[in-house]
Amino acid sequence: MTLFFQTCGLVILCVILILALNSHSKDMALLLAMAASCMAALAAMQYLEPVIRFIRELEELGGLDADSVTVLLKVVGIGILSEIAALVCRDAGNASLGKTVQLLGSTVILALTVPLFSALLELIQKILGEL
Repeated sequence: MTLFFQTCGLVILCVILILALNSHSKDMALLLAMAASCMAALAAMQYLEPVIRFIRELEELGGLDADSVTVLLKVVGIGILSEIAALVCRDAGNASLGKTVQLLGSTVILALTVPLFSALLELIQKILGEL
């Protein structure tokens, strides 16, 4: 929990600095916001490690396909990353670019999940064929 509180404190400090910098240098304020976002994302990664280990244990215990679990983890990562990138774009005053980044993330997620949907369709066809 210490990492969480430290990160929140640093983010709040960055917000105060960004507010002060906005009147003088919007470029520096944007760079500071991006750096703070990266720092918070790295801190979040520390908390995701046990979750990923647990998912891998479930994969082994349940006999799940490793590729399917990997795709699911990638999908979550792409969703989070595209949301952060979109927020940075909006903060920089370019909301349309932020929406475009979200659209890109959604499209990549759809492309990554096609094999999962194909496997699900094959399973349904197999079950219906056995009836």
